[in-house]
Amino acid sequence: MPTLQSVAGALERHCGFPVSRSLVVARSLREAGMLPSGAPGVAPKLDLNDFTTLLITLAADVALHESAAAVDRYRSLTIGGADVSGAPASVPKNAGQQVDAIVEVAAEGATEVRGLKFEFVSNWPEFALHWHDGTIERYREHGALASHWGGAGHRRSITINVAALADAIQDAFKGE
Repeated sequence: MPTLQSVAGALERHCGFPVSRSLVVARSLREAGMLPSGAPGVAPKLDLNDFTTLLITLAADVALHESAAAVDRYRSLTIGGADVSGAPASVPKNAGQQVDAIVEVAAEGATEVRGLKFEFVSNWPEFALHWHDGTIERYREHGALASHWGGAGHRRSITINVAALADAIQDAFKGE
Protein backbone atom coordinates (compact mmCIF):
# COMPACT_ATOMS: atom_id res chain seq x y z
CA MET A 1 0.00 0.00 0.00
CA PRO A 2 1.27 3.48 -0.80
CA THR A 3 2.17 6.09 1.78
CA LEU A 4 0.21 9.27 2.24
CA GLN A 5 3.07 11.22 0.69
CA SER A 6 3.02 9.15 -2.51
CA VAL A 7 -0.77 9.45 -2.79
CA ALA A 8 -0.56 13.23 -2.28
CA GLY A 9 2.16 13.46 -4.92
CA ALA A 10 0.13 11.44 -7.42
CA LEU A 11 -2.96 13.58 -6.80
CA GLU A 12 -0.90 16.72 -7.42
CA ARG A 13 0.75 15.43 -10.60
CA HIS A 14 -2.41 14.08 -12.21
CA CYS A 15 -5.35 15.97 -10.69
CA GLY A 16 -3.81 19.28 -9.63
CA PHE A 17 -4.45 19.10 -5.86
CA PRO A 18 -1.42 20.63 -4.08
CA VAL A 19 0.52 18.23 -1.85
CA SER A 20 0.44 20.77 0.97
CA ARG A 21 -3.37 20.89 0.95
CA SER A 22 -3.61 17.09 0.68
CA LEU A 23 -1.42 16.61 3.73
CA VAL A 24 -3.32 19.15 5.83
CA VAL A 25 -6.67 17.65 4.83
CA ALA A 26 -5.34 14.14 5.51
CA ARG A 27 -4.31 15.21 9.01
CA SER A 28 -7.82 16.48 9.67
CA LEU A 29 -9.25 13.18 8.39
CA ARG A 30 -6.80 11.19 10.53
CA GLU A 31 -7.86 13.14 13.62
CA ALA A 32 -11.48 12.28 12.78
CA GLY A 33 -10.56 8.59 12.44
CA MET A 34 -11.29 8.49 8.70
CA LEU A 35 -7.70 7.79 7.56
CA PRO A 36 -5.05 5.54 9.15
CA SER A 37 -2.54 7.20 11.47
CA GLY A 38 0.49 5.02 10.95
CA ALA A 39 2.82 4.52 13.91
CA PRO A 40 5.75 6.40 15.44
CA GLY A 41 8.36 6.57 12.71
CA VAL A 42 6.11 4.73 10.23
CA ALA A 43 4.22 6.63 7.53
CA PRO A 44 0.51 5.85 7.22
CA LYS A 45 -0.34 3.45 4.40
CA LEU A 46 -3.47 4.16 2.38
CA ASP A 47 -5.68 1.69 0.57
CA LEU A 48 -8.03 2.49 -2.31
CA ASN A 49 -10.88 3.47 0.05
CA ASP A 50 -8.58 5.89 1.87
CA PHE A 51 -7.49 7.30 -1.51
CA THR A 52 -11.15 7.90 -2.41
CA THR A 53 -11.91 9.49 0.96
CA LEU A 54 -9.04 11.95 0.50
CA LEU A 55 -10.09 12.66 -3.09
CA ILE A 56 -13.70 13.43 -2.10
CA THR A 57 -12.57 15.77 0.65
CA LEU A 58 -10.16 17.63 -1.61
CA ALA A 59 -12.73 17.92 -4.40
CA ALA A 60 -15.46 19.11 -2.02
CA ASP A 61 -13.22 22.13 -1.34
CA VAL A 62 -14.62 22.79 2.11
CA ALA A 63 -13.09 24.51 5.13
CA LEU A 64 -10.66 22.28 6.99
CA HIS A 65 -12.87 21.84 10.04
CA GLU A 66 -15.65 20.52 7.76
CA SER A 67 -13.49 17.86 6.07
CA ALA A 68 -14.81 14.78 7.88
CA ALA A 69 -18.43 15.89 7.66
CA ALA A 70 -18.00 16.66 3.94
CA VAL A 71 -16.97 13.08 3.17
CA ASP A 72 -20.09 11.71 4.86
CA ARG A 73 -22.31 14.37 3.28
CA TYR A 74 -21.06 13.82 -0.30
CA ARG A 75 -21.06 10.03 0.02
CA SER A 76 -24.70 10.03 1.17
CA LEU A 77 -26.07 12.09 -1.76
CA THR A 78 -28.67 10.22 -3.79
CA ILE A 79 -29.36 10.38 -7.51
CA GLY A 80 -31.69 13.28 -8.12
CA GLY A 81 -32.23 13.64 -4.37
CA ALA A 82 -34.59 10.65 -4.56
CA ASP A 83 -35.47 8.18 -1.83
CA VAL A 84 -33.60 5.06 -2.94
CA SER A 85 -34.25 2.93 0.11
CA GLY A 86 -36.25 0.45 -1.99
CA ALA A 87 -33.81 0.30 -4.91
CA PRO A 88 -32.40 -3.08 -5.98
CA ALA A 89 -29.04 -4.04 -4.49
CA SER A 90 -27.41 -3.90 -7.93
CA VAL A 91 -28.15 -0.15 -8.25
CA PRO A 92 -25.73 2.27 -6.52
CA LYS A 93 -27.84 3.89 -3.81
CA ASN A 94 -25.69 6.96 -3.30
CA ALA A 95 -22.79 8.97 -4.69
CA GLY A 96 -20.33 7.17 -2.42
CA GLN A 97 -21.18 3.77 -3.89
CA GLN A 98 -21.02 5.15 -7.44
CA VAL A 99 -17.65 6.85 -6.90
CA ASP A 100 -16.23 3.75 -5.17
CA ALA A 101 -17.34 1.51 -8.05
CA ILE A 102 -15.81 3.77 -10.71
CA VAL A 103 -12.57 4.25 -8.75
CA GLU A 104 -12.28 0.48 -8.32
CA VAL A 105 -12.76 -0.11 -12.06
CA ALA A 106 -10.23 2.65 -12.82
CA ALA A 107 -7.74 1.06 -10.42
CA GLU A 108 -8.04 -2.21 -12.32
CA GLY A 109 -6.91 -0.37 -15.46
CA ALA A 110 -10.21 -0.56 -17.34
CA THR A 111 -10.33 1.95 -20.17
CA GLU A 112 -14.12 2.27 -20.38
CA VAL A 113 -14.25 4.68 -17.40
CA ARG A 114 -11.51 7.00 -18.64
CA GLY A 115 -13.99 9.23 -20.50
CA LEU A 116 -16.09 9.94 -17.40
CA LYS A 117 -15.86 13.08 -15.27
CA PHE A 118 -16.61 13.66 -11.60
CA GLU A 119 -17.92 17.09 -10.61
CA PHE A 120 -18.12 18.18 -6.98
CA VAL A 121 -20.06 21.39 -6.21
CA SER A 122 -18.69 23.17 -3.16
CA ASN A 123 -21.45 25.77 -2.61
CA TRP A 124 -23.95 23.08 -1.70
CA PRO A 125 -23.71 19.30 -1.52
CA GLU A 126 -23.94 18.09 -5.10
CA PHE A 127 -22.04 15.47 -7.07
CA ALA A 128 -22.46 15.14 -10.83
CA LEU A 129 -21.25 12.22 -12.91
CA HIS A 130 -20.67 13.13 -16.55
CA TRP A 131 -21.06 10.09 -18.82
CA HIS A 132 -19.44 9.46 -22.23
CA ASP A 133 -22.61 10.34 -24.13
CA GLY A 134 -22.97 13.76 -22.48
CA THR A 135 -25.65 12.79 -19.99
CA ILE A 136 -25.21 13.90 -16.41
CA GLU A 137 -26.33 12.10 -13.26
CA ARG A 138 -26.79 14.60 -10.43
CA TYR A 139 -26.65 13.45 -6.82
CA ARG A 140 -28.17 15.71 -4.16
CA GLU A 141 -29.33 15.39 -0.59
CA HIS A 142 -32.58 13.52 -0.03
CA GLY A 143 -35.55 15.67 -1.10
CA ALA A 144 -33.53 18.29 -3.03
CA LEU A 145 -34.38 18.93 -6.67
CA ALA A 146 -31.33 18.05 -8.74
CA SER A 147 -32.32 20.39 -11.56
CA HIS A 148 -32.60 23.44 -9.25
CA TRP A 149 -29.91 25.81 -8.06
CA GLY A 150 -28.88 24.72 -4.58
CA GLY A 151 -27.98 28.07 -3.03
CA ALA A 152 -27.41 31.77 -3.48
CA GLY A 153 -24.53 33.18 -5.49
CA HIS A 154 -22.20 31.66 -8.03
CA ARG A 155 -21.92 27.92 -8.42
CA ARG A 156 -18.40 26.68 -7.67
CA SER A 157 -17.34 23.21 -8.65
CA ILE A 158 -14.28 21.07 -9.28
CA THR A 159 -14.36 18.65 -12.20
CA ILE A 160 -12.01 15.68 -12.26
CA ASN A 161 -11.40 13.71 -15.41
CA VAL A 162 -11.50 10.02 -14.47
CA ALA A 163 -8.62 9.39 -16.90
CA ALA A 164 -6.42 11.67 -14.78
CA LEU A 165 -7.75 10.01 -11.65
CA ALA A 166 -6.96 6.56 -13.06
CA ASP A 167 -3.43 7.74 -13.82
CA ALA A 168 -3.09 9.03 -10.24
CA ILE A 169 -4.25 5.68 -8.88
CA GLN A 170 -1.82 3.77 -11.12
CA ASP A 171 0.99 6.15 -10.10
CA ALA A 172 0.26 5.90 -6.35
CA PHE A 173 -0.36 2.15 -6.30
CA LYS A 174 2.35 1.06 -8.76
CA GLY A 175 4.05 -2.08 -7.64
CA GLU A 176 1.28 -2.89 -5.15
